[in-house]
Amino acid sequence: MVTPAPLLLVAPTRLGRIERGAARWWCAALLLGLIAAAGLSEASARPAAELLHDSIVAAMRHGGRYYETFRDLARTAPDAGDARTLPPTLAAVSAAMPNWAMLLLVGAALAGLVAVGVQRLTPLFAGVAGQVLAALLLVAGTAAVALLWEQAPHAGWGALLAAYAVLLRRAERWGTAAALGCAAAVIDPAALLVPAVMAALALHDGTAREALGWLAALAVGGAVLGCHLWAIDAVAPPAPEAVLLSIAPPSALARLLGAGLPGAAPGLAAVLLMLALLGWATLPRALGPRVVALVLAGVAADGRVAGLHSATLAAALVAPGLAFAPDAIADLLRRAPGRRRITVTRVTR
Repeated sequence: MVTPAPLLLVAPTRLGRIERGAARWWCAALLLGLIAAAGLSEASARPAAELLHDSIVAAMRHGGRYYETFRDLARTAPDAGDARTLPPTLAAVSAAMPNWAMLLLVGAALAGLVAVGVQRLTPLFAGVAGQVLAALLLVAGTAAVALLWEQAPHAGWGALLAAYAVLLRRAERWGTAAALGCAAAVIDPAALLVPAVMAALALHDGTAREALGWLAALAVGGAVLGCHLWAIDAVAPPAPEAVLLSIAPPSALARLLGAGLPGAAPGLAAVLLMLALLGWATLPRALGPRVVALVLAGVAADGRVAGLHSATLAAALVAPGLAFAPDAIADLLRRAPGRRRITVTRVTR
């Protein structure tokens, strides 16, 4: 079987090696998915503002302690229910720094994410056009995280560090990525999904040492969350609430669309999300399946990890996936209409 030449990438996608029948099934599924996504009527949802977090940081700058301040302010704060499961890590750091220093830190982290993403993704493209497209989409994804941080600092840092962890992870160098995944979980418990997903995929790949590293990061994040919940329950006992179980919260997809593709209409954002997932899934590298797994796990577990919203964890990686979609679609269109070759051999006696 002759593998078709890539369109933008250095190597063909996973779809460039499938049979004609499978390619036709892929085309039908993609077409139906795009039609369903285009008809999405649910509006994109922006994360709720962390008003209590800002008030706690302001009080801590004037000598207040986190848990006592939480107990006093949570009585009237509208977001107290969501904020009680957030550890004091980010509040302590923010209170120790002036506003301008925190802005510089966030700006440096965002610029570093673009640099890391460009270094990781641009070698996958053969020409300047693909490299420029990937760089622009990386900037778009980083801007989406900046908007997310402005509205919800914990979710913004969680998405930022999750993107760092996924992009920096390599088969032979995963220590830094695991440390960043641990930092994300310590700041936002919803990011416990990052080391959990990465550990599961490492076990699937047969790299037990890497899996142990991610499990250690998961244990540290879980221990921090457990200690925090014990301390917060001692000063502000939770009110009994009914537990509702569902496959995925109905607003999880809307939250991902609003964070990863801000400003886009719901139908258009859903179509772009599907194309981005197609691009990541068909990328012939280990990076692609990890991004897809993080997106799907974040949407499925939204509201289940300490009651926090995990759908926004992959917000920075949605837009860059669109750079791989043209090659995936081109490989499908090349494979689907192909015909069987019949070789005629003429024998002369």
